[in-house]
Amino acid sequence: MPRKFSWFIFFIILSSTASAGLLFIPYPETKVLDSGYIVGHGLTKSTSYYTQYVEFPWRSHSQEIFLNISVERGTISLQLIDSKEFNLYLNGEPYISYWEVENITEFTITIQISPPIQSNIVVLFYAEEYPVTGEDTILYYSELKVSYIRYASSYGLFFFVVAVILISSYGYRRYKWR
Repeated sequence: MPRKFSWFIFFIILSSTASAGLLFIPYPETKVLDSGYIVGHGLTKSTSYYTQYVEFPWRSHSQEIFLNISVERGTISLQLIDSKEFNLYLNGEPYISYWEVENITEFTITIQISPPIQSNIVVLFYAEEYPVTGEDTILYYSELKVSYIRYASSYGLFFFVVAVILISSYGYRRYKWR
């Protein structure tokens, strides 16, 4: 006599499969941090730098930063700095930048980050010289996209815990009277 397939076993299989898929199958993710030519940024003598924070999640790889910069008046420089090194920059101490380009007016590049960074990185825009015009502002537009491949670890762990609870409950119910 065939046994009836229970819904309990169905949910055990479903949560186990979801857990394995979310923990071990990566998916690509792209974030637009600065949309480009909609809003311009300005650097003045009083605000000599502008920062954009980029966060790379845990268990991410194939990290890329796409930059498209256009400066209307003057030139700017650009650095990618770890968040700890940025504190050294603010204190005026020597620091090490991950990547740097100086005195640009138009610039487009995709930066591959290898080995992967598992924390925050700061994109630092700054000006060393200002134009000799009536205005002291350097106006620039920047497009900044970050893309990487990551795993959905938190959701995968949630479904793993659900699967363990369901399997434990099923085992207890099935074998408790024997």
